[in-house]
Amino acid sequence: MNSLCPELRYNPLNNTISTFKHLILLVFTVLFCSCSSLRTITVETSVAPEYSIADDVQSLVLLNRSMNNQFSNLSVDSLEHLLIRKNLSLDSTFRDSLAADTLMHVTANSLFDSGSFDVVVPQEYAVYRNNLKDVDKPLASAVVNEICEAYKVDALLVLEGFAEHLTTKYSYSSFEVSLSDMYSASSDLSHKSDWRLYRKTQTKAPLRFSVNDSIYWKFSGATLNDLYSIMPKTKEVLVAGGVDAGLKMANMISPNWSTSTRSYYLTGQNEIDQAETFAKQNKWDEAAAIWSKYSNNSSKKIRAKIEYNMALTAEMKGDLDKALEWALKSYKSVYSSKVDEYYKLLTNLKRKRNSESKEKF
Repeated sequence: MNSLCPELRYNPLNNTISTFKHLILLVFTVLFCSCSSLRTITVETSVAPEYSIADDVQSLVLLNRSMNNQFSNLSVDSLEHLLIRKNLSLDSTFRDSLAADTLMHVTANSLFDSGSFDVVVPQEYAVYRNNLKDVDKPLASAVVNEICEAYKVDALLVLEGFAEHLTTKYSYSSFEVSLSDMYSASSDLSHKSDWRLYRKTQTKAPLRFSVNDSIYWKFSGATLNDLYSIMPKTKEVLVAGGVDAGLKMANMISPNWSTSTRSYYLTGQNEIDQAETFAKQNKWDEAAAIWSKYSNNSSKKIRAKIEYNMALTAEMKGDLDKALEWALKSYKSVYSSKVDEYYKLLTNLKRKRNSESKEKF
């Protein structure tokens, strides 16, 4: 029968689809609202060095015991004349005293900048050694104690040996199609430094280790003069090796820093969320002072977020035990996968730190 109005019919399938769409929208809204309060921040976290030093070693004196009659301080021009005589192709071992001095000062500055040690470099820090076999003999305990007492430090760090090997290669190519020439050269510098670390009152053998690495450069030019003009001077290469060796040395015994991401929660309450300004600036004491005032909030959801944030501040301040304590409180207040994930991360960090502490020198 014809009608001016369309026929209305009930379709169970359409109703189910409509209900399902509303359900998806509701779930999405809940998830979005629950995650919108979570913020991500970039932080610097400490990475343990290869050789961990116990906390009672707070200060060091540095000595260079590698100097012997094999060391020299050739001038820039002398080294360039050597390179040219070899047709830009070297394969030589160098013991350069300026590179060794650079190594010592870079090591001292890097250790001090790490915040782990106070460092003393005596005015007469280079100990000349005629007998090269002495390197196999550690310093006597009485000598170590005397030096440490004189400079009021906890330990003595000694450079026992230092050498660099430089290999340079030169090549020429002619391209007939483009009627052009190409001059190329490369420099490969490897360096090795040997060290000992002595405690003031030795209860164990000194820690002995080596630092090995290399630096590589490659250059090209349309003419030989162009090529030579952009190549670093041989002296500069050797000094660069000293810089690299010093940086690597400091990283061997002082913590490094790694960029990581962490999360914190906003609560939606202005007086509490003022802490975010300090968190973004890595001012964790100030952030914790605000969050802690509201850590007994009557709302479980808000309290759980604050407790999570307090766990983060404790981690950033290096107190993993306190961080785990706050994370567990958050976990108990309101369970979330985020706090579960963070608690596991903190547990792994604590386990790793305990393992490292057993091996400290």
